Amino acid sequence: MNKLTLISAVLISLASISTAQTKPQMVLVEGGSYKMGNSGSIATLKGDKDEKPVHTVKVNDFYIGKYEVTVGEYKQFIQDASANDLINKRGEHKMPKQPDSTWLTEHPDTKKFYPLPTQRWWGWVDNLPMHHITWYEAAAYCNWLSEKEGLQKCYFENEDGAIECNLSRNGYRLPTEAEWEYAARGGKNSSGTMYAGSATAADVAWYDETSYLKGPSKVGSKKPNELGIYDMCGNVWEWCTDYYLDKYYEKSPVDNPVNTTQTAWRVIRGGSWHYNAEYATVTSRDGPEPTFTNYNYGMRLARNAK
Repeated sequence: MNKLTLISAVLISLASISTAQTKPQMVLVEGGSYKMGNSGSIATLKGDKDEKPVHTVKVNDFYIGKYEVTVGEYKQFIQDASANDLINKRGEHKMPKQPDSTWLTEHPDTKKFYPLPTQRWWGWVDNLPMHHITWYEAAAYCNWLSEKEGLQKCYFENEDGAIECNLSRNGYRLPTEAEWEYAARGGKNSSGTMYAGSATAADVAWYDETSYLKGPSKVGSKKPNELGIYDMCGNVWEWCTDYYLDKYYEKSPVDNPVNTTQTAWRVIRGGSWHYNAEYATVTSRDGPEPTFTNYNYGMRLARNAK
């Protein structure tokens, strides 16, 4: 083999390594029953009205991401020009823009740490959680990864143009809200704490007082919860499959609940680096529009166990 051929072979080998899809690390969560919602028994963490009433929920076995989807993982999706499923309908297939001067003016606490155009944590460092993505972009990432691994795509467009999730398929998806809270609580290993793995937020979560409003932090750099899952509280809010309804708990079924009744919002969970600790509890929930995002919004994968 001559030098030119050898160099070409090395370059091809390096290219294949750099573009190889990294299989996500998933944790098996054994199903069971639990009390979903916030009882208000901890005076400082009574929660909002949409966290009540506390109700019994039963979920089947499922897999959930050990970590939030990282920037490095999401970049592979963006670099795949064929990965336009759902994206063309709801947005652009490219990495999000960095915060501009307007955003920083609206977030003065962050601006003092990151005056443009100096250091940029939003320059998409590979081991940070992916952030500033919409619900539609999160769903498109799930479909793309499913297709890469030869699995069934869960998200599809119905005849009315809405994006729905077929929860019976074996591909990647966003967790249901009930799955998310069960996993955050530690499943059958739960110690009953209001943060994922600890009664003290600072042990397990990046929120405003631990992030110092400097942006998200490397995934897995805080303690895991009882199931070995990281960052379910803080770092970035995580999109769930469900439509958001503030009074959904009043009518939630017991078995594998998921709100499929169309509303204008989708569920996010877990709080973020830019929010107070009270929003990083295992019961805190919110519901932005699926087309909306911020530098606090990310995702975590889920899959059926069967």
